Amino acid sequence: MSVIAVHDRRPAPADRARGAASELVVAWQHPVARQIYPVGMLRFDGVEYTFHYIRAVQDASGFRPLLGFGDLTHTYRSDRLFPLFSQRALDPRRPDYVRHVASLGLDPADATPWEQITRSSGRRNGDTLQLFPVPRSVGGRITCSFLVHGIRHMPENRPVIGGSPSAISAERLESVLCELQPGSPLRLAPEPTNTRNPEAILVLASGQPIGYVPDLLVRDVHRLAAVERIDVSVIRVNGPDAPAHLRVLAQLDSVASDGFEFFRGERWEPLD
Repeated sequence: MSVIAVHDRRPAPADRARGAASELVVAWQHPVARQIYPVGMLRFDGVEYTFHYIRAVQDASGFRPLLGFGDLTHTYRSDRLFPLFSQRALDPRRPDYVRHVASLGLDPADATPWEQITRSSGRRNGDTLQLFPVPRSVGGRITCSFLVHGIRHMPENRPVIGGSPSAISAERLESVLCELQPGSPLRLAPEPTNTRNPEAILVLASGQPIGYVPDLLVRDVHRLAAVERIDVSVIRVNGPDAPAHLRVLAQLDSVASDGFEFFRGERWEPLD
């Protein structure tokens, strides 16, 4: 897995209109075991929002239907973003709105709620839901953004890289993060000895582990890496005053190999 510089570029209005169609995986985290399960798909085609549960929800022990989506076999449709998800975007009237939206690499002047939840994972304190953008193929390449996970736990984790434990102090980690800029190259390194998830993939900067690829992506990232080069770089890096899960927004980029798609297969099909 290799690297390339990908710079932050705010799309022009016409680009945003053409790229409005998007799809998010709705994932649920078990409140005790902390395992993350994909449970549904949220889509926006530029006009209409839809939500439906997927077959993988059957594997989520202890899961209960989401508020406003009580029927597991129904496809919900609306011309407005459903309240359960719209409330995960910050209201422009809030005093911290500009700082928060800028931390996502968006323009506070015109960032939509959909763009906010796509970039932020829609996380709220004490919440069990997370949102993940589905990587899309455009012009023969497949791309997606993701927030680097587990940053605050790296000093205590001692991740294994190439068979050797790698210790990074909190001070060194902060130094590495502060050196990052939009376009800075990142490297991916599998960590098969990870006891929580043998498919875990570390994110490295300047040779130092700074966090992980989100668990929902790792299986497909391994599949893609087996056939194509994957380039990863920084879109946005935030300072130490930002929440740990918003410190680094990264970009994954690769050739769309022979119709390769993320999040496809029986477990991702609508539950009916």
